[in-house]
Amino acid sequence: MEINLSEKRITLPIEITTINMSLLNLTQGEKAIITKVKGRGAFRKRIMEMGFLVGKEITVVKKAPLGDPVEYNIMGYNVSLRNSEAGLIEIITEADAINLKESEYHGTFSSDFFRQTAEEKGKTINVALVGNPNSGKTTIFNFASGSRERVGNYSGVTVDAKEAHFKHNGFTFNVTDLPGTYSISAYSPEELFVRDFIFEKLPDVVVNVIDSSNIERNLYLTTQLIDMDIKVVVALNMYDEMQKNGDRLDEKQLGKLIGIPFVPTIGSRGKGINELLEKIIEVYEDKDKTVRHIHINYGNAIEKGISAVQEKIRIPENRDMLHTLSSRFLSIKLLEKDAQIKSK
Repeated sequence: MEINLSEKRITLPIEITTINMSLLNLTQGEKAIITKVKGRGAFRKRIMEMGFLVGKEITVVKKAPLGDPVEYNIMGYNVSLRNSEAGLIEIITEADAINLKESEYHGTFSSDFFRQTAEEKGKTINVALVGNPNSGKTTIFNFASGSRERVGNYSGVTVDAKEAHFKHNGFTFNVTDLPGTYSISAYSPEELFVRDFIFEKLPDVVVNVIDSSNIERNLYLTTQLIDMDIKVVVALNMYDEMQKNGDRLDEKQLGKLIGIPFVPTIGSRGKGINELLEKIIEVYEDKDKTVRHIHINYGNAIEKGISAVQEKIRIPENRDMLHTLSSRFLSIKLLEKDAQIKSK
């Protein structure tokens, strides 16, 4: 049975204009509203515990003589952030909100339009689709986006990535369908491209599409995403093929074990796509209780090696890099003699 998704989803024009400013862009005395907190792990948790939450108004109090750190006022108290930390907090100013709204509507604005615009911008989710070749990843991408896509123009690479933009349940999805790959090691252009995209673009949620009829092989890529300590949702695609083989899987229990939610899908028929998008929203908003960070145990000898390398990596000079990159993932890749990671 084909699923009609047209009433659930609005496809946006391919060329859309977005304003992505961070706290770094603010001048002394300028105000803004936080729309997104990026980064990973302990850094993101610490920043949010300090009060840097989506929807909160923030003001630049003063900058240090050399411009770093900067003192901000948020929730009635002053706090200082390094520029490397401030660059991971996205904001919108009242001037940008006016410019954004004027492109859509010419007239007067209500007194609370600034906060409404900030709320809308905070509901933009950048999603990266990853998966093994022939896992049905692009089929899911086509159903979710209504087949409105374009090939991304990424300079210096020979692989293609498709992009699409659409609305679902009040959220704007910016989805990139990355090349199929079996891992994110540094052995092929596809692997390097996928890894660099995650490193540099910092997608809000990574969707790992898995062929349910070949789970063991597909989960290797999943374990690497776990080591990266990023937000992941797994789409158990071709779920009907697994069931036809007489196999059964308790995907909820598996999700609890590895700290990643699993959503059964049948991409060829559009089944489970809406549930997948809803799960992405839950994970993005930190509302899914399944999500937790675990460590894949590689055995005593390797774990000792990982810990030893992590101690060498966790030095002040690397602090800024570790806001977005997992020291454990970097350590594993160094033990694998990954030349690109060594250069970092």
